[in-house]
Amino acid sequence: MSLIKDLLTVPEREDGGRTAYDRFDYQTAWGLARLLELHSKGENYAVAFEFHDDIVALDDANNPTSATFYQVKTKDKGNWTLAELSRRDKAKDGFKPSFAGRMFDNVGRFGTAVTKLSLVSNQPLSIATETHGEASFSKVNSTKLESFLKALKAEAATFDPLSHISLFYFVYSDLTLTSFDSTIHGKISEFLQDEVGPEVPPRPFALLLNDHCRKRARRLTDLGDFKDLKASKFITRDQMLTWLVDLKSDHIRRPEWSNVSSELSLPFDQRHRIRKAWQDYEVQLRSRPNAATIAFSKRVRSLVNELTEGASSYEDVLSRATPVVRSLVTEWRENATEDFVHAVILYEFER
Repeated sequence: MSLIKDLLTVPEREDGGRTAYDRFDYQTAWGLARLLELHSKGENYAVAFEFHDDIVALDDANNPTSATFYQVKTKDKGNWTLAELSRRDKAKDGFKPSFAGRMFDNVGRFGTAVTKLSLVSNQPLSIATETHGEASFSKVNSTKLESFLKALKAEAATFDPLSHISLFYFVYSDLTLTSFDSTIHGKISEFLQDEVGPEVPPRPFALLLNDHCRKRARRLTDLGDFKDLKASKFITRDQMLTWLVDLKSDHIRRPEWSNVSSELSLPFDQRHRIRKAWQDYEVQLRSRPNAATIAFSKRVRSLVNELTEGASSYEDVLSRATPVVRSLVTEWRENATEDFVHAVILYEFER
């Protein structure tokens, strides 16, 4: 069975769906950092969030043949030990799977398509690595591995120490629990400088990526094909390139009030109020963005473009769009004035 068919048909192990919000959690931050790394290397990646494991990376977005599975676990303090990774806690009907057992379960589900089974953490596995980075379990002293191998064999009858231990890796993350949010924003800032230049502010893009990652952590509905699966669960290189082009375009196409004001045939005092509301709205977009603001802006822009096709003047634009857009604006910003509604419409019409 091909990896694509397996991805479409093998049932997910658990429901890990989460709700989008404006602050990164550790797992999402690490997955995004890994995604940025793959993009910078030029790989045609596809990275999924909460799909069979915390993070899954395919070797190719279009014709994948192998996958790396990542479990992301955090600790407040102390190193990891092999005994912790293979320990099984008691449950009502026996024992829960160990961390290592859950990792190896992916081999039973996806067979030889599995390239790596990696446990990612903010604390090190001392016998494997004391420095940030990736280390193979197969490099650990064999005497220290003996108990781990025996425990995993007892848990999973199909586990073969000789052929399967080479799949296990430990990734000591450079994201700390106390500062991972600022660190991932820094990584995104460096990424944007390399990809589109230093003039584009990183925070709106960081929030956009966070929202995309979290949406892909939601539980799947029925899907027709691999294209649907990628759109629902994966972030790919092609998607990232599209977002980067849109980001650059939005920044370059920043609308100017002077272009609107010169053709807006309204009384002076009304134009003055709309100008102040325009500036207020732009400050909200540029200096205090969040996921809700970004989504609101895109929704209004789409509606305005749809409603004003063929409009003959800015007054015509306002006449067509205001009755529909007003409720969106007042829902987003309580007690928004009519001038603010007009400013939002004109701003998004010009973008």
